[in-house]
Amino acid sequence: MIISINGFLLHSRKYKETSSIVYIFSPMKGIQSLLFKGKYTNKEKFKFSIFNEYIFTYDDKYKFPFLSKFETINEYNFDRKYYLLGLYINELLYKTLKQGYDFEKVYDYYKSFLYYLPQTSDNSINLALRFEKNLLDSLGYGLGMYSEHVIDEDNEYYYDFDYGFKIANQSQKKYTLKGKYLKEFFSNTLKSKHEIIILRNIVKQILNKIYPEMTINGDKLF
Repeated sequence: MIISINGFLLHSRKYKETSSIVYIFSPMKGIQSLLFKGKYTNKEKFKFSIFNEYIFTYDDKYKFPFLSKFETINEYNFDRKYYLLGLYINELLYKTLKQGYDFEKVYDYYKSFLYYLPQTSDNSINLALRFEKNLLDSLGYGLGMYSEHVIDEDNEYYYDFDYGFKIANQSQKKYTLKGKYLKEFFSNTLKSKHEIIILRNIVKQILNKIYPEMTINGDKLF
């Protein structure tokens, strides 16, 4: 059956002499691998890029569905200094998304990330944190509070994997932050780089807990 679906190219690798296997991310099926025949025999005809949205058309009657056509529907252009950050987000999606997740919601988060990336100036790590936060929510590991109590701006908080953010005592000294910044984090208004770095380290710890065998290489590059 011939299927057409919106999606993004996340990754590709060469397959035999003239073809490649492409990994696309779509709102309906998440991560899919397709056989892309003839990519290396006519490079101009079969030229397409990451960070652009396409309509992919493929035939799934074979054991390995093959891509027959693609058409650009949205181009996301940004300075190459943000390219590594984009690659990191692609790698994060490729290695974390499994069957059963809310792909449509993550797809919207990804499009929003690409849209705002050229507008981040020097605060791109904040945009990365926001995407990571949204992704964890979709994976069922949202960064929430231990209780419904009002956050005290002057208290120090730490993250407990099983319960969420809790008031820190004197023994918790690593990766703690004041309630003031925690409030800003939850309202997506956080700008302090020091606290953003703390929260991104917490995100890394959570990902390591969920996927102990997973290595995200791109995060080391920015």
